[in-house]
Amino acid sequence: MKRTFLVALYLSPLFPLCAEELPQLNVQPWVGSYAGYERRSFQFVVGNDGEGLLTPMGERGALMSGRVGIRLQPLIEEVLPDGRVIGKQATREGWEAVTPATIDPEKLTFRGTVAGGARFEVNLEFDGDEISVGGKLLEKGDLTDPRFVMRFMVPDVYYFEKLIQKRVEKAKKDRVDLLWTDGKKLKLDLLTPLDAETKEFNGPGVSQAWIDIAGYKDHRFELEAGENAVFDLWNRGEAALIEGFTLGWKPDPAKDPEGKSRAILKVR
Repeated sequence: MKRTFLVALYLSPLFPLCAEELPQLNVQPWVGSYAGYERRSFQFVVGNDGEGLLTPMGERGALMSGRVGIRLQPLIEEVLPDGRVIGKQATREGWEAVTPATIDPEKLTFRGTVAGGARFEVNLEFDGDEISVGGKLLEKGDLTDPRFVMRFMVPDVYYFEKLIQKRVEKAKKDRVDLLWTDGKKLKLDLLTPLDAETKEFNGPGVSQAWIDIAGYKDHRFELEAGENAVFDLWNRGEAALIEGFTLGWKPDPAKDPEGKSRAILKVR
């Protein structure tokens, strides 16, 4: 199924009365963020737009640029009759904070409403260098076939390097390893152009992924889909993964109607 990139519509009469922007902290270095969590190897923030950003620590204990951070984007995907998938972010004022704005939380819960009235809930849990991610569809609104997803979005880590040969040299050992739900393993480099959304790379669904990119300064990221959920790998067109890619986490509401499934992101 082909995905259409996000449509963010900011006006809708269907918000619950409590919907608004998420509250913001006013304490450094979290000013403007809804929540902040920090470990020796990374910093994680949730903005008032509901998106998470995991930024690794670089050299000498300094944070790397947020441009290389891994984004966690909660949203509703609507599957159209022709097979296209439309991603819908929560509207700007369509947020409800269940957990108050906080620093170093153990758990965090908030909700969003998209144009069309569909509502979803996001649950984050923090334990050392692990972040557990869950969520579920609360109301379908006027949408035909909506589902909750969390997109783990890996950017072009070498965006600053304009010379092709230098980009190739930096990324020559980078790789993404996948484990399908049927036990098959797949190893992908970041330099070969591919249409990552096809069955050739996703099989019956991805249960685990390992991301090794030298530009992350020896940090390694591990993703587990958990029970009753899978990841879909995709990118823009048929570009090499060095240009950026996404692992979309999809819990199965038929097998997990209470939304207890959790994806786990580990920072090594």
